[in-house]
Amino acid sequence: MRLSIERYLLIPAVLFFLLANLGVVDYAVADKEAIEKATNFLLAHQNEDGGWPLIVGQASDTEVTAISIQALLAKGYGTGAPTINRAVSYLTSQQLDDGSWNGNSAHTIFALVALEMADRDPNIVFKGLTWLDKAQNEDGSWGRDANSPANTLYTAAVLSGLRRLVTPRYLSLNKAANWLADPNRMNYDGAWSLKRGSNSEVMVTAWVLQGLSVVYDVDDRLAWLKQMQNDDHGFANLKDQPSDPEMTAYVIITLAALRDPINTDLIASGYLKQVQLPDGSFKSNTPIELEEAQSNIQTTSFALLALNARRYEKLFEK
Repeated sequence: MRLSIERYLLIPAVLFFLLANLGVVDYAVADKEAIEKATNFLLAHQNEDGGWPLIVGQASDTEVTAISIQALLAKGYGTGAPTINRAVSYLTSQQLDDGSWNGNSAHTIFALVALEMADRDPNIVFKGLTWLDKAQNEDGSWGRDANSPANTLYTAAVLSGLRRLVTPRYLSLNKAANWLADPNRMNYDGAWSLKRGSNSEVMVTAWVLQGLSVVYDVDDRLAWLKQMQNDDHGFANLKDQPSDPEMTAYVIITLAALRDPINTDLIASGYLKQVQLPDGSFKSNTPIELEEAQSNIQTTSFALLALNARRYEKLFEK
C-alpha cells in the first residue's frame, strides 16, 4: 500500500550534502566529537539508583532512563557494561505488576525497546507487550493510559516502538497503523497534528511516519517533513519557529529509520553539533515538564540517539 503526495525538491539540502562530500563539512569529525561529549554528560549524571533524571540533580525518571539506555547502546556500549546493568536494574524495578511503566503507554514502549536492546529477560518484555495489547482501544489507537481516549502522538510512539519489537503480522501493530493512516486523521497537507485541522506538527508527523513505515510505504510523506527543515538545518515543531535540538533529533531518527536517500539526516546532524553546549548536553523546552528551554537529559539522550541513528536501526535488523 502506498501513501502519495507531491514530492518537494530539496535543492539546498542536496547542495549542502555535496559540499560535505567535497570536504567542506566534515560530518565524521563533528559527529564523533558531539557523540563523545554527549556520552560523557550522560555517564557523569547517572543517579546512584541507576536511573537518569530529566534535570540533573532530580529524582530518576523511567522514561528518561529508557531513552538514555537506548542512546548508550546505540553508541556502542555493551549490554553487560556496568552503566547499562545499573540502569536496567532500575528500569526493571519500576515495572508495575500489570506489566506497564507508570500505567503510561509511551513510558512502557520506551522501556520495552530499551530492555530488548539490552537483551534482558524476555518475560519482562512479554509482560509489557501484554499490557499494551490490553491498553489498546478497539479502534487500534492508544491513549496515555489504558483504554483512554485516542491520541495520535501516543499511538505513533507505541507503533514506532512495536516496529522494533514484533513482526509486521502482529495484530496490535496493524490495527494501530490502519488507525493512523486513516485520511480522516491527516491534515490537508498530508501530515499530522495532535488535533486534526490545526497546523501540522513535525513532532507528531515524525513519530507517525516511523510507525507507519512497518506497514505502509511512506516515502512520499517524507517530502513534507524534509521541507520543514530550517536554514540552519535544524527542525522546529511548526514552520517559522526556531530550530530545536529534540525536534531535530526526532526527525533524524525518522529519516534514518526510513533510509532517506538524500541523507537529510546527516545534514541535520550538523545542526546538533552547532547547538551542543560545552558540557555535552542539549537545551530544549520540548519535554512537557519544562516551561523554558534548559539543559536536560531527555533532550541530550535523544540527540545522542540521533547522532547514532543509523547504527541504532542496524541493531534491529533481523
